[in-house]
Amino acid sequence: MDLWGRTFTRRELEGYTGDLRQIADIRLATLDDGAERGVRVADVRTGSGFDFTVLLDRAMDIGNAAYNGIPVAWHSGTGAAHPSRFEPRERGWLRTFPGGLLTLCGLSHAGAANDDTIDPENGERLNLHGRISHMPAHDVRIERVWTDDEHWVLRLHGVVDEASLFSYRLRLERTFEITPGVPHIVIQDRVRNMGGTPAPLMVLYHCNFGWPIVSPDSELFTPAAKVTARDATAETGIATWNKMEAPQPGYAEQVFYHHIEPSDTPQIAALLNRPLGLGVEMVLDTRTLTQLTEWKQMGYGDYVFGIEPGNCLPEGRIAARENGRLRMLAPGETETFNLGFRMLTSRREVDAAREASKHRLLDGVDE
Repeated sequence: MDLWGRTFTRRELEGYTGDLRQIADIRLATLDDGAERGVRVADVRTGSGFDFTVLLDRAMDIGNAAYNGIPVAWHSGTGAAHPSRFEPRERGWLRTFPGGLLTLCGLSHAGAANDDTIDPENGERLNLHGRISHMPAHDVRIERVWTDDEHWVLRLHGVVDEASLFSYRLRLERTFEITPGVPHIVIQDRVRNMGGTPAPLMVLYHCNFGWPIVSPDSELFTPAAKVTARDATAETGIATWNKMEAPQPGYAEQVFYHHIEPSDTPQIAALLNRPLGLGVEMVLDTRTLTQLTEWKQMGYGDYVFGIEPGNCLPEGRIAARENGRLRMLAPGETETFNLGFRMLTSRREVDAAREASKHRLLDGVDE
């Protein structure tokens, strides 16, 4: 396997180390202070400088992420609050939304809602972005294995259930995979309908990037054939959807929809900061991640840029059903979602990614 510019065999690495975990590791722990007290986590060191924390009690979402000490993920200020603090009414979801590199929205509802939002199909009151991000994982396990081609691979597995008596029973099986020495996370999610009736399936990966990778020097590149504004507020920023600004007090969020075509090959959305010499590529399987939403929030103290792939728009279950876009999962049926995060760690890599992505920029945008 390749580490730090050299290739090593398994036997060579076993000779140099008494424990391969000095190279890379996944370590389980429990947070013990403030609103985060009691939250189980898995700290992941990739051996490449790209390290991150998996919030086991928050649907195995990703909280902190950094490259060589440089923050990549945005933090909201709430902390990774224990799921027992979840407030489903009014704006309660925002009180325990930590941001982080990845917050999963769903599984049966994703999008805006308020206390008056009740699904007429079953009488369920729908909160903002659903409940899955506040569900703890079970059957958590770690694998450290050597492949037949002499690569050492680390995997973290877990199961998260969104279930209710007399209602839907959806099960998420999540697997993280890393190759030590490579600044790349691979995520596979399998969602299965464990119930006896069809269940709505709305999956939105709320991926949140913050300063310094987000700054006025940052640019976004996506595989979109067209970009449209969600509303009149976003319409004012349609000409600069791929550019960032400095923090602005009172900034009103802008949301854009990126229209992408399904492909049998992985597609790339890239956030690049050339002066910093750092970028991140999101690797997307658009066969099931058919939608891509951009969340641009340049607010003072709320300075965050979101790239949100999913099988839905953040419109909520009722609107998705009315618009004919609601995916229904049959009893026993499974849907698989694949995505990844790959760090670009030098100006040369950023420049190469920018050149490769230039054809994705639009000459004109539908307004």
